[in-house]
Amino acid sequence: MSEPTPRQVLYSLVAGGFLVVIAVLIVGGAVAGLVPAWWTATMSILLVVIGAWSFLNWRRTAPVLLMAIGLFLLWAIGTLITA
Repeated sequence: MSEPTPRQVLYSLVAGGFLVVIAVLIVGGAVAGLVPAWWTATMSILLVVIGAWSFLNWRRTAPVLLMAIGLFLLWAIGTLITA
């Protein structure tokens, strides 16, 4: 296996940062009572699945970033709809 490029490391850290922000938003929405429990559970499961996949495939920067940003958009739109 070859050395990771600096770009791969940076993009993986950015995607990880997105996932951390999404986790905080999921918990914050649940604590504030903005969303129903089923939405919080669904988003939590998606976060764990995408986080685990991203952790195992962090060198594949395009799919990792797309999934992290896509999850953020899904959370934002879904929260607006369910709130």
